[in-house]
Amino acid sequence: VNFEGGSKMAEVNNVSFCPPPNITAGTDGCTVLGLGVVDWIILGAYMVGLVVLSFFLGRKQKSKEDYYVGGRSMPWWTIAISVMATQTSAISFISIPAFVAMKTGGGLTWLQYELGVPIAMIMVAFFLIPYLRSLEIVSVYQYLQMRYGPVVRYAMSLVFLLSRGMGTGVGLYASAIVLQVCLGTDLVLTIVIMGVVTIIYDSIGGLKTVVYSDVIQMGVLLAGLVMCSIFASADTTGNMMDNFPTSRLVSLDLSSGFGCDGGGQAVC
Repeated sequence: VNFEGGSKMAEVNNVSFCPPPNITAGTDGCTVLGLGVVDWIILGAYMVGLVVLSFFLGRKQKSKEDYYVGGRSMPWWTIAISVMATQTSAISFISIPAFVAMKTGGGLTWLQYELGVPIAMIMVAFFLIPYLRSLEIVSVYQYLQMRYGPVVRYAMSLVFLLSRGMGTGVGLYASAIVLQVCLGTDLVLTIVIMGVVTIIYDSIGGLKTVVYSDVIQMGVLLAGLVMCSIFASADTTGNMMDNFPTSRLVSLDLSSGFGCDGGGQAVC
């Protein structure tokens, strides 16, 4: 991507867009926009609300089981929504649209990968969760100790902490890139604010706060998705998909993968 100055538009695969910190395209380039007072009030109230929620839920905790597993008494629908919410990260919001709309060879074929998710979820729900829940353990690493001993438990815990720590770092960085464009704030400051607020409400409220905050964030996510679709439809003449390349609308492509040669031609 090559662009000059803050007012020029960048272009990737014949798709023009405004590079940070510019977010709106005009006839002569990009226009720098920022949040209004009401926007900042809503954002601040949202972050303060999460912290207040953590104090409210945290004061009812009486044991380690309350803190780590929500007392094993949380409604099933909150757990379900939380699982759905955690399947979508900032990386998904940035990388998947880029793959679908901009990457060479990309498109809705990404859905082929997602087809495996519900199958995996069903297997976990029917075969793993009932057994692990019957053991009344806090984490799966306790089961590893019961089955294989403490060495395996600590080794796998270390691997998870390292891999999840790096993954979370990338997710936090990706989120901050998006937010600094919208907020017009410094990247490092954005990362610090997000990290501190998240640590506060997660640490105080335990698992219940994590789950209920996921439910709230899922609602915000779906509401934003609906609003974006409405505005995009209103700003597009005719059908939105008419302006989308036909090749990118293919969601199931069997011309590559198992049973096919490297050139994408089926050999069976």
